[in-house]
Amino acid sequence: MSNHLEPKNSGDSDDSLKVTAATKREFPDPVEENHPLPPYVLILVGAVLSFGLVYFQMYQDGANAGSKGSGAASIEQAPAEQTVAELGKSIYANCQPCHQASGLGIAGQFPTLVGSEWVSGSEKRLIAILLKGLSGPIKVNGVTYNGAMPGWEKVLSNKKIAAVLTYVRSSWGNAYPEITEDKIAAVKAEYAAKADAWSEADLLAIPENATITVAAAPAAGSAPTGAAVDLEAGKAQYQGICIACHQPTGLGLFPVFPPLVNSDYVKGNPERMIAIVLNGVIGPITVDGKSYTNMMPAQGAVLTDVKISQVTSYVRKTFGDGASPITPEQVAEARKKYGTRPASWTEAELLAFPAAN
Repeated sequence: MSNHLEPKNSGDSDDSLKVTAATKREFPDPVEENHPLPPYVLILVGAVLSFGLVYFQMYQDGANAGSKGSGAASIEQAPAEQTVAELGKSIYANCQPCHQASGLGIAGQFPTLVGSEWVSGSEKRLIAILLKGLSGPIKVNGVTYNGAMPGWEKVLSNKKIAAVLTYVRSSWGNAYPEITEDKIAAVKAEYAAKADAWSEADLLAIPENATITVAAAPAAGSAPTGAAVDLEAGKAQYQGICIACHQPTGLGLFPVFPPLVNSDYVKGNPERMIAIVLNGVIGPITVDGKSYTNMMPAQGAVLTDVKISQVTSYVRKTFGDGASPITPEQVAEARKKYGTRPASWTEAELLAFPAAN
Protein backbone atom coordinates (compact mmCIF):
# COMPACT_ATOMS: atom_id res chain seq x y z
CA MET A 1 0.00 0.00 0.00
CA SER A 2 1.33 3.40 -0.90
CA ASN A 3 2.10 5.83 1.90
CA HIS A 4 1.31 8.78 -0.38
CA LEU A 5 -2.06 10.46 -0.42
CA GLU A 6 -3.84 10.41 -3.69
CA PRO A 7 -3.66 13.84 -5.33
CA LYS A 8 -6.91 15.78 -5.45
CA ASN A 9 -8.52 16.31 -8.73
CA SER A 10 -7.81 19.87 -9.83
CA GLY A 11 -11.39 20.16 -11.02
CA ASP A 12 -12.63 19.50 -7.47
CA SER A 13 -10.45 22.34 -6.20
CA ASP A 14 -11.84 24.78 -8.75
CA ASP A 15 -15.42 23.83 -7.92
CA SER A 16 -14.76 24.33 -4.22
CA LEU A 17 -13.38 27.80 -4.79
CA LYS A 18 -16.38 28.74 -6.89
CA VAL A 19 -18.82 27.60 -4.19
CA THR A 20 -16.92 29.52 -1.50
CA ALA A 21 -16.84 32.72 -3.54
CA ALA A 22 -20.55 32.47 -4.35
CA THR A 23 -21.34 31.94 -0.67
CA LYS A 24 -19.42 35.06 0.30
CA ARG A 25 -21.47 37.09 -2.12
CA GLU A 26 -24.73 36.00 -0.52
CA PHE A 27 -26.44 38.28 2.02
CA PRO A 28 -27.02 36.72 5.44
CA ASP A 29 -30.47 35.31 6.13
CA PRO A 30 -32.82 37.96 7.54
CA VAL A 31 -33.38 37.90 11.29
CA GLU A 32 -36.56 39.26 12.84
CA GLU A 33 -35.68 42.11 15.17
CA ASN A 34 -37.30 45.24 16.61
CA HIS A 35 -35.69 48.52 15.62
CA PRO A 36 -37.36 51.37 17.58
CA LEU A 37 -37.38 54.85 16.06
CA PRO A 38 -34.69 57.15 17.42
CA PRO A 39 -36.01 59.45 20.21
CA TYR A 40 -35.33 62.63 18.23
CA VAL A 41 -37.62 61.38 15.44
CA LEU A 42 -40.45 60.72 17.90
CA ILE A 43 -40.00 64.17 19.48
CA LEU A 44 -40.02 65.85 16.08
CA VAL A 45 -43.10 64.00 14.86
CA GLY A 46 -44.92 64.68 18.14
CA ALA A 47 -44.17 68.40 17.98
CA VAL A 48 -45.33 68.68 14.39
CA LEU A 49 -48.57 66.78 15.03
CA SER A 50 -49.35 68.75 18.19
CA PHE A 51 -48.88 72.13 16.57
CA GLY A 52 -50.67 70.99 13.43
CA LEU A 53 -53.73 69.94 15.41
CA VAL A 54 -53.88 73.18 17.37
CA TYR A 55 -53.36 75.28 14.26
CA PHE A 56 -55.97 73.44 12.20
CA GLN A 57 -58.68 73.59 14.86
CA MET A 58 -58.02 77.22 15.82
CA TYR A 59 -57.81 78.65 12.36
CA GLN A 60 -59.90 76.57 10.01
CA ASP A 61 -62.81 78.97 10.54
CA GLY A 62 -60.48 81.87 9.86
CA ALA A 63 -59.25 80.25 6.67
CA ASN A 64 -62.82 79.81 5.46
CA ALA A 65 -63.53 83.43 6.22
CA GLY A 66 -60.38 84.37 4.35
CA SER A 67 -61.79 82.92 1.15
CA LYS A 68 -64.32 85.75 1.16
CA GLY A 69 -61.54 88.31 0.84
CA SER A 70 -58.61 89.45 2.95
CA GLY A 71 -57.50 92.63 1.21
CA ALA A 72 -55.76 95.61 2.78
CA ALA A 73 -59.09 97.32 3.48
CA SER A 74 -60.30 94.51 5.73
CA ILE A 75 -56.93 94.28 7.50
CA GLU A 76 -57.17 97.89 8.63
CA GLN A 77 -60.57 97.40 10.32
CA ALA A 78 -60.70 97.50 14.11
CA PRO A 79 -61.18 94.04 15.69
CA ALA A 80 -64.68 93.17 16.87
CA GLU A 81 -65.08 92.44 20.58
CA GLN A 82 -65.44 88.70 21.21
CA THR A 83 -68.15 87.37 23.47
CA VAL A 84 -67.12 85.26 26.47
CA ALA A 85 -68.29 82.13 24.62
CA GLU A 86 -66.29 83.01 21.47
CA LEU A 87 -63.16 83.81 23.45
CA GLY A 88 -63.53 80.64 25.52
CA LYS A 89 -63.91 78.51 22.41
CA SER A 90 -60.77 80.00 20.82
CA ILE A 91 -58.76 79.35 24.01
CA TYR A 92 -60.12 75.80 24.23
CA ALA A 93 -58.25 75.05 20.98
CA ASN A 94 -55.16 74.65 23.22
CA CYS A 95 -56.99 71.94 25.22
CA GLN A 96 -58.55 70.17 22.24
CA PRO A 97 -55.66 67.85 21.27
CA CYS A 98 -56.09 66.13 24.65
CA HIS A 99 -59.75 66.64 25.61
CA GLN A 100 -61.01 66.61 21.99
CA ALA A 101 -63.57 68.83 20.27
CA SER A 102 -66.33 66.77 21.87
CA GLY A 103 -64.93 67.22 25.39
CA LEU A 104 -64.87 63.43 25.77
CA GLY A 105 -61.09 63.11 26.01
CA ILE A 106 -59.25 59.98 24.89
CA ALA A 107 -60.05 56.75 26.73
CA GLY A 108 -57.27 55.68 29.06
CA GLN A 109 -55.18 58.78 28.35
CA PHE A 110 -57.00 62.10 28.78
CA PRO A 111 -60.13 62.46 30.95
CA THR A 112 -63.54 63.59 29.78
CA LEU A 113 -64.89 67.05 30.58
CA VAL A 114 -68.47 65.97 29.90
CA GLY A 115 -70.30 65.35 33.16
CA SER A 116 -67.00 65.44 35.07
CA GLU A 117 -67.29 66.04 38.80
CA TRP A 118 -64.26 68.32 38.57
CA VAL A 119 -66.10 70.50 36.03
CA SER A 120 -69.48 70.53 37.72
CA GLY A 121 -68.24 70.73 41.33
CA SER A 122 -66.18 73.25 43.28
CA GLU A 123 -65.32 76.32 41.22
CA LYS A 124 -62.25 76.84 43.40
CA ARG A 125 -60.87 73.38 42.60
CA LEU A 126 -61.45 73.82 38.88
CA ILE A 127 -59.76 77.22 38.79
CA ALA A 128 -56.85 75.83 40.83
CA ILE A 129 -56.37 73.00 38.32
CA LEU A 130 -56.13 75.34 35.35
CA LEU A 131 -53.78 77.72 37.17
CA LYS A 132 -51.23 75.20 38.46
CA GLY A 133 -51.85 72.05 36.44
CA LEU A 134 -52.38 68.51 37.62
CA SER A 135 -50.31 65.37 38.14
CA GLY A 136 -52.09 62.00 38.20
CA PRO A 137 -53.34 59.57 39.21
CA ILE A 138 -56.80 61.14 39.40
CA LYS A 139 -60.25 59.60 39.13
CA VAL A 140 -62.80 61.15 36.74
CA ASN A 141 -66.28 59.65 36.33
CA GLY A 142 -65.03 56.49 38.02
CA VAL A 143 -62.04 56.04 35.68
CA THR A 144 -58.45 56.58 36.83
CA TYR A 145 -56.02 58.57 34.68
CA ASN A 146 -52.31 58.81 35.32
CA GLY A 147 -51.19 61.61 33.01
CA ALA A 148 -50.21 65.21 33.65
CA MET A 149 -51.80 68.55 32.72
CA PRO A 150 -49.71 71.75 32.48
CA GLY A 151 -50.60 74.90 34.40
CA TRP A 152 -51.70 77.96 32.45
CA GLU A 153 -51.38 80.87 34.90
CA LYS A 154 -48.16 82.12 33.26
CA VAL A 155 -49.58 81.85 29.76
CA LEU A 156 -53.21 82.98 29.92
CA SER A 157 -54.67 86.15 31.41
CA ASN A 158 -57.36 85.97 34.12
CA LYS A 159 -59.93 86.97 31.50
CA LYS A 160 -58.97 84.10 29.21
CA ILE A 161 -58.89 81.52 31.98
CA ALA A 162 -62.36 82.66 33.04
CA ALA A 163 -63.57 82.46 29.43
CA VAL A 164 -62.29 78.95 28.73
CA LEU A 165 -63.64 77.58 32.02
CA THR A 166 -67.01 79.17 31.31
CA TYR A 167 -66.95 77.60 27.84
CA VAL A 168 -66.17 74.16 29.27
CA ARG A 169 -68.91 74.50 31.91
CA SER A 170 -71.51 75.46 29.30
CA SER A 171 -70.70 73.05 26.43
CA TRP A 172 -71.46 69.39 25.51
CA GLY A 173 -74.53 69.29 27.76
CA ASN A 174 -72.76 70.92 30.73
CA ALA A 175 -74.92 73.70 32.16
CA TYR A 176 -73.06 75.26 35.07
CA PRO A 177 -72.71 78.93 36.08
CA GLU A 178 -70.18 81.29 34.53
CA ILE A 179 -66.80 81.72 36.20
CA THR A 180 -65.80 85.37 36.40
CA GLU A 181 -62.43 87.05 35.99
CA ASP A 182 -62.38 88.36 39.55
CA LYS A 183 -62.71 84.80 40.89
CA ILE A 184 -59.66 83.76 38.86
CA ALA A 185 -57.69 86.67 40.36
CA ALA A 186 -58.74 85.73 43.88
CA VAL A 187 -57.76 82.04 43.58
CA LYS A 188 -54.49 82.98 41.85
CA ALA A 189 -53.61 85.29 44.76
CA GLU A 190 -54.52 82.64 47.35
CA TYR A 191 -52.24 79.99 45.81
CA ALA A 192 -49.50 82.31 44.52
CA ALA A 193 -46.85 80.55 46.62
CA LYS A 194 -47.66 77.07 45.25
CA ALA A 195 -44.93 76.08 42.80
CA ASP A 196 -45.93 72.55 41.74
CA ALA A 197 -48.92 70.87 40.12
CA TRP A 198 -51.89 69.60 42.13
CA SER A 199 -52.37 65.97 43.11
CA GLU A 200 -55.82 64.47 43.59
CA ALA A 201 -55.32 64.48 47.37
CA ASP A 202 -54.39 68.19 47.30
CA LEU A 203 -57.53 69.04 45.35
CA LEU A 204 -59.81 67.00 47.57
CA ALA A 205 -58.43 68.94 50.54
CA ILE A 206 -60.14 72.02 49.07
CA PRO A 207 -63.72 71.82 50.38
CA GLU A 208 -66.40 71.14 47.79
CA ASN A 209 -68.29 74.23 48.97
CA ALA A 210 -65.19 76.44 49.41
CA THR A 211 -65.97 80.11 48.91
CA ILE A 212 -63.91 82.45 46.77
CA THR A 213 -63.32 85.82 48.39
CA VAL A 214 -63.30 88.42 45.64
CA ALA A 215 -61.33 91.63 46.19
CA ALA A 216 -63.26 94.90 46.13
CA ALA A 217 -63.28 96.74 42.82
CA PRO A 218 -60.92 99.74 42.57
CA ALA A 219 -62.33 103.18 43.17
CA ALA A 220 -63.70 105.09 40.21
CA GLY A 221 -61.08 107.05 38.34
CA SER A 222 -58.16 104.85 39.43
CA ALA A 223 -57.40 103.42 36.01
CA PRO A 224 -54.59 100.87 35.92
CA THR A 225 -51.23 102.09 34.71
CA GLY A 226 -49.56 100.58 31.65
CA ALA A 227 -47.41 97.50 32.25
CA ALA A 228 -43.65 97.82 31.80
CA VAL A 229 -41.77 95.30 29.70
CA ASP A 230 -40.77 92.45 32.02
CA LEU A 231 -38.11 90.26 30.43
CA GLU A 232 -38.38 87.58 33.11
CA ALA A 233 -42.08 87.29 32.37
CA GLY A 234 -41.16 87.17 28.67
CA LYS A 235 -38.81 84.28 29.38
CA ALA A 236 -41.65 82.43 31.12
CA GLN A 237 -43.89 83.01 28.08
CA TYR A 238 -41.16 81.71 25.79
CA GLN A 239 -40.64 78.58 27.89
CA GLY A 240 -44.36 77.89 27.99
CA ILE A 241 -45.21 78.47 24.32
CA CYS A 242 -42.21 78.74 22.00
CA ILE A 243 -39.49 76.51 23.39
CA ALA A 244 -40.78 73.20 21.96
CA CYS A 245 -40.23 74.44 18.40
CA HIS A 246 -37.55 77.10 18.64
CA GLN A 247 -35.61 75.31 21.42
CA PRO A 248 -33.90 76.82 24.51
CA THR A 249 -31.05 77.97 22.29
CA GLY A 250 -33.32 79.76 19.80
CA LEU A 251 -31.77 77.65 17.02
CA GLY A 252 -34.99 75.84 16.09
CA LEU A 253 -35.06 72.35 14.55
CA PHE A 254 -33.98 72.24 10.92
CA PRO A 255 -35.80 71.61 8.59
CA VAL A 256 -39.06 71.85 10.55
CA PHE A 257 -38.85 74.89 12.85
CA PRO A 258 -36.77 77.96 11.92
CA PRO A 259 -34.20 79.62 14.19
CA LEU A 260 -34.68 82.91 16.01
CA VAL A 261 -30.93 83.46 16.05
CA ASN A 262 -29.71 85.40 12.98
CA SER A 263 -33.31 85.94 11.89
CA ASP A 264 -34.18 89.25 10.23
CA TYR A 265 -37.76 88.69 11.35
CA VAL A 266 -36.55 88.93 14.97
CA LYS A 267 -33.98 91.72 14.61
CA GLY A 268 -35.90 93.81 12.09
CA ASN A 269 -39.18 95.72 12.03
CA PRO A 270 -40.94 95.37 15.44
CA GLU A 271 -44.39 95.71 13.82
CA ARG A 272 -43.65 92.79 11.50
CA MET A 273 -42.59 90.61 14.43
CA ILE A 274 -45.75 91.54 16.34
CA ALA A 275 -47.83 90.69 13.26
CA ILE A 276 -46.20 87.25 13.07
CA VAL A 277 -47.08 86.49 16.70
CA LEU A 278 -50.62 87.83 16.30
CA ASN A 279 -51.53 85.97 13.10
CA GLY A 280 -48.98 83.19 12.64
CA VAL A 281 -47.01 82.20 9.52
CA ILE A 282 -47.48 79.54 6.86
CA GLY A 283 -44.45 78.34 4.88
CA PRO A 284 -42.47 78.12 2.79
CA ILE A 285 -40.31 80.80 4.39
CA THR A 286 -36.55 81.35 4.27
CA VAL A 287 -34.74 82.14 7.52
CA ASP A 288 -30.98 82.59 7.74
CA GLY A 289 -30.60 81.20 4.22
CA LYS A 290 -32.58 77.99 4.76
CA SER A 291 -36.13 77.14 3.71
CA TYR A 292 -38.84 75.94 6.12
CA THR A 293 -42.28 74.73 5.04
CA ASN A 294 -44.06 74.26 8.36
CA MET A 295 -46.56 76.61 9.97
CA MET A 296 -46.53 78.72 13.15
CA PRO A 297 -49.87 79.06 14.97
CA ALA A 298 -51.15 82.54 15.78
CA GLN A 299 -51.17 83.67 19.39
CA GLY A 300 -53.36 86.77 19.10
CA ALA A 301 -56.34 85.03 20.71
CA VAL A 302 -54.18 83.50 23.44
CA LEU A 303 -51.83 86.26 24.58
CA THR A 304 -52.61 89.79 25.79
CA ASP A 305 -50.81 92.84 24.46
CA VAL A 306 -48.64 92.88 27.57
CA LYS A 307 -47.62 89.23 27.20
CA ILE A 308 -46.83 89.61 23.50
CA SER A 309 -44.74 92.63 24.44
CA GLN A 310 -42.89 90.58 27.04
CA VAL A 311 -42.15 87.51 24.93
CA THR A 312 -41.13 89.45 21.80
CA SER A 313 -38.88 91.72 23.88
CA TYR A 314 -37.25 88.68 25.48
CA VAL A 315 -36.69 87.03 22.09
CA ARG A 316 -35.25 90.22 20.55
CA LYS A 317 -32.87 90.78 23.46
CA THR A 318 -31.80 87.12 23.79
CA PHE A 319 -31.66 85.96 20.17
CA GLY A 320 -31.85 89.22 18.19
CA ASP A 321 -28.51 90.82 19.04
CA GLY A 322 -30.07 92.92 21.79
CA ALA A 323 -32.70 94.54 19.55
CA SER A 324 -34.94 97.15 21.17
CA PRO A 325 -37.85 95.97 23.35
CA ILE A 326 -41.44 96.01 22.12
CA THR A 327 -43.97 97.89 24.25
CA PRO A 328 -47.61 96.94 24.96
CA GLU A 329 -48.63 100.12 23.13
CA GLN A 330 -46.86 98.92 19.97
CA VAL A 331 -48.68 95.60 20.23
CA ALA A 332 -52.04 97.33 20.73
CA GLU A 333 -51.43 99.48 17.65
CA ALA A 334 -50.53 96.44 15.54
CA ARG A 335 -53.58 94.56 16.83
CA LYS A 336 -55.82 97.39 15.59
CA LYS A 337 -54.36 96.94 12.10
CA TYR A 338 -54.15 93.16 11.90
CA GLY A 339 -56.41 91.79 14.64
CA THR A 340 -59.21 90.85 12.25
CA ARG A 341 -56.92 89.27 9.67
CA PRO A 342 -58.32 85.74 9.09
CA ALA A 343 -55.25 84.07 7.57
CA SER A 344 -51.63 83.48 8.52
CA TRP A 345 -48.87 85.51 6.88
CA THR A 346 -46.97 84.23 3.87
CA GLU A 347 -43.32 85.03 3.23
CA ALA A 348 -44.23 87.40 0.38
CA GLU A 349 -46.53 89.39 2.67
CA LEU A 350 -43.93 89.59 5.42
CA LEU A 351 -41.27 90.78 2.99
CA ALA A 352 -43.63 93.59 1.95
CA PHE A 353 -43.19 95.10 5.44
CA PRO A 354 -40.34 97.63 5.69
CA ALA A 355 -37.15 95.94 6.95
CA ALA A 356 -37.05 98.40 9.87
CA ASN A 357 -39.57 100.73 11.44
